[in-house]
Amino acid sequence: MKKLICGLLVLAVLCGFSVLAAAADPETSLWPAYDPETGLWGYIDEQGAWGIAPQYTQAYHFHDGCAIVDMAEHAHADTPTEGIIDETGAYLLAPEYHVDDAVCWDGAGDIYLVWRHEEEGFRMGWFNIPNRYFSGLRWTECYAWRDTPYILINDDYSVSGLADRATGEIVVPIEYSYTGLYDWALADGYIVAQRDGTDGCELLEIGWGPVQLPEGVYLDYVVEVAEGLVVYRDEDGLYGYISTEGEIVIPAQFDAAHEFRDGYAEVGLLDEVRTSAIIDRSGNVVISGLRMYEGMVAGALFVEWPDHNWGLVETDGTIRCRHTLPEEAYEVFWLYEFAEDGPLWVEYALGDDEYLWGLMSREGELLGEPKWPWVYGREEESWLAVCQDDRYGYVDAYGNTILPFEWMEAEPFDGALARVAMNECTEAYINRAGEIVYQWTYVDNGGQMIE
Repeated sequence: MKKLICGLLVLAVLCGFSVLAAAADPETSLWPAYDPETGLWGYIDEQGAWGIAPQYTQAYHFHDGCAIVDMAEHAHADTPTEGIIDETGAYLLAPEYHVDDAVCWDGAGDIYLVWRHEEEGFRMGWFNIPNRYFSGLRWTECYAWRDTPYILINDDYSVSGLADRATGEIVVPIEYSYTGLYDWALADGYIVAQRDGTDGCELLEIGWGPVQLPEGVYLDYVVEVAEGLVVYRDEDGLYGYISTEGEIVIPAQFDAAHEFRDGYAEVGLLDEVRTSAIIDRSGNVVISGLRMYEGMVAGALFVEWPDHNWGLVETDGTIRCRHTLPEEAYEVFWLYEFAEDGPLWVEYALGDDEYLWGLMSREGELLGEPKWPWVYGREEESWLAVCQDDRYGYVDAYGNTILPFEWMEAEPFDGALARVAMNECTEAYINRAGEIVYQWTYVDNGGQMIE
């Protein structure tokens, strides 16, 4: 029974380590911690002393001076009991809602989604963290996918619009079809969206309305506005690019076209085999026969060959490196730069949410075999929490061990402290010297320590 209770606690509290870490605020001075004496959560300071006394059934990391807390007696209570506090413990939003911090770490930035069931049904809104604006529960659905000033809203799941996060002002009317709900191509104040009841899409300037398109130019709702250019289709089914002013920049001449990234885009050429190629902003083919990932890495294009080899190619076509995938991998998920002059971190996808990480020099030389199944880090944090041989430790952006691999689980450092798991039921905060500043073991409902 103890193992079962412990397992449930681990599921509810520990398995979200990477989620909690990514949402954390590197400038915070308080960290959520559990008090075995009361069975409640509060916040400790850098020395491990209570900064906000234990009083919550669950507490989450601070994000820009705001944190979600839960007052429920049970972890999955139907009654909404979550709220938002500041670093003094004062409520910014009373504990009367469900609050989701997922968008803080999912690329959407400083915002919490808020909802609950009311007499008229499910209602939703948002809390904008920088200016602490709360929209109220005015909508059926709110959706924040990207780090933009806007949030998608709808009131009946059928047609959608955009609102300003900071003020709630509607900047795109709620007139666009559900088909674009999770594919809003929003960038630089422009969006491609499909008006309800129509087949084609419009290019909208946020707050101003549709951009006039040339005759014979058509937009698909799945395209993005990227670097001031938008993919369009002509009457013959060929693809080119227009500007956000509605002017044709690259005439339709491709079998397929993708968004620009770092000044380059992948297209399909009009030949018998639909060869993939990479073009520049003038429409000139700079590399033929290769697929482009998201853009540039370490000053070169991150590409894939037809045989699934991968590597870096200079923009003049010179191959910097070309590598074969490890036998167990089916693709390179991405390359990461945690230090401007450091090696590249290569994340291989193995399938079913399994990954393997290794290192490559900026010149393209693989530095040993990939050996890390998990790496947790942030761009602004050069210390990475890394799993090796089923234990977690900390390495720097160059792959050098800083703190030994001795924990069952670990978060990246959140300012001065990092949260680690000693075993299935005992956690701690450590400082950058590896010293424990606060430690706890969870208790069961009877107040007994779980061993």
